[in-house]
Amino acid sequence: MRTKMRVPLSMALSAVLMMTGVAASSGAVTPDGAASPGPSAGQSQSMTMRVADVVVTAKISLPPGSEVQGSILGTLSITHNGTSASMRSGRMTMVDPDDRTLVGAQFAATSAANTWTSRVPLSADAKPGIYQVSVTAEIAVTTSNGSVVNVPIRTENPALVPFRAQRNIPAIWTSPSSAPAGSTISVSGAANMRSLGTGEYHPATGQQVKVYFDPTGDAPETLQATLTTDSRGFFTTRRTPVGSGKWRAEMPMTDAGAKTVWTITYSSRERTTTLRQGQVSATQNGYTAGDHLMTHDVVVGLAPVSRRVDVGSLGFTVGGKSGFVSADSRRGEGSFPDGYHVEREMTHAGVGTSAVNLTFNPTMPAGIYDIGIRDAMKACSAPDWDANDAASGISNCTHDVLVQDDTVTTIVVKRASTTTLAASETSFTGPKTITLSGEVRKVQLVSGGGAADKPAPNTSVGLYFDPAGSEGATLQKTVTTGTNGTYSTTALTSTSGTWIAKYAGTTLQAPSQATVAITVN
Repeated sequence: MRTKMRVPLSMALSAVLMMTGVAASSGAVTPDGAASPGPSAGQSQSMTMRVADVVVTAKISLPPGSEVQGSILGTLSITHNGTSASMRSGRMTMVDPDDRTLVGAQFAATSAANTWTSRVPLSADAKPGIYQVSVTAEIAVTTSNGSVVNVPIRTENPALVPFRAQRNIPAIWTSPSSAPAGSTISVSGAANMRSLGTGEYHPATGQQVKVYFDPTGDAPETLQATLTTDSRGFFTTRRTPVGSGKWRAEMPMTDAGAKTVWTITYSSRERTTTLRQGQVSATQNGYTAGDHLMTHDVVVGLAPVSRRVDVGSLGFTVGGKSGFVSADSRRGEGSFPDGYHVEREMTHAGVGTSAVNLTFNPTMPAGIYDIGIRDAMKACSAPDWDANDAASGISNCTHDVLVQDDTVTTIVVKRASTTTLAASETSFTGPKTITLSGEVRKVQLVSGGGAADKPAPNTSVGLYFDPAGSEGATLQKTVTTGTNGTYSTTALTSTSGTWIAKYAGTTLQAPSQATVAITVN
């Protein structure tokens, strides 16, 4: 009774083929180890047999496991010390990982001299793994004196050869592909595996995927997540990248599957105001879809300010062909006593990536705006890998899910302010009392409509001093602007450093500050 063999790949690679009769030297099995998409090296084993004065060296060569589709073709080639040789009989046999014996066809001659092939058919459910390979053949060698010597070739112990399935990650995307710095994004992908038995692709279920991020610049690539593909071959993770860079998804080499990698570029946009983000999802007919909104606060002067709202799909869903992002002020002001409402149609730009641009001007109400969305989304079922390309992995996103929420996140809109600061002297021998003076101006609504940049009377200004070195700034005094928006005060200064004037702002007015450097000799 044959015992089913299960051995690690490292042990399989050290197996040798032996001949009956005189023992022969054996080379090491060459594994299928190259990364997809390039072809991987084949696998071969040599063996030598002597009968009387006739010596035959035979080599059995096998294809890379990732190239196997429905059958395994073994190629037997020989060298000998006779004048010619022919195949009398022989074939290749295998025992698969399920302990089933697979019998190949009789070795058939090829166009190359002293070379024959035997094809071993595989069942449709053939598994990748370790195959036990045996060769039995008889070679008729004609010697220089015209006699024919039959040389038997037979493996005493089967070689343990790994056949790995071809795995691929034909689709990977970030959602969205560009976002404000500090945003949380989705990194998602789909993976497949080609059957050894049929050559058809199916989801790579339960496979390990490692996700790396390589930031733009000199910083090294780092491992971000180790994931496992689901029953559809999908994988996803939520990440907050440190900036722009490249995401790389890798399925490492295993006994059953070849290594494969895929990379995609992501861009992070600079921001100077507070990041705002939120997410919403909905379930319809058993399918769930959702969006993640990312934007940041607005400081508006006399000129209008455009603010982008990025929309990234959550999980394995994509934005539909119709949808909009809305903004609603929570308060009324000026020409908009009942508040302000706007809707902008989303622009879709790739898998899981949409955006709108909202424009704010100083006559619109300041304060908090609710940011909402209405998105006719598509949820994805298991991918169809017939085409083995990225489109086949996401073309099944056909299940309608309406995602709608008036308050996914918020934006705070404030009108700009400016603060100035000057010193009566900036270089002197101290300690010395100097005069610090400046002005505060605010963008404000004016009667009759419109807005203007006007002096800000009765406004508190904090005066801080930051001495040279690492101590940090501390508040020295607080002053209040006069009716014309200006302020003036004296301050004893004994060391070099920087004076800072800060207007703290309000819920409707943005803060501002100014500095002046002082050198004390």
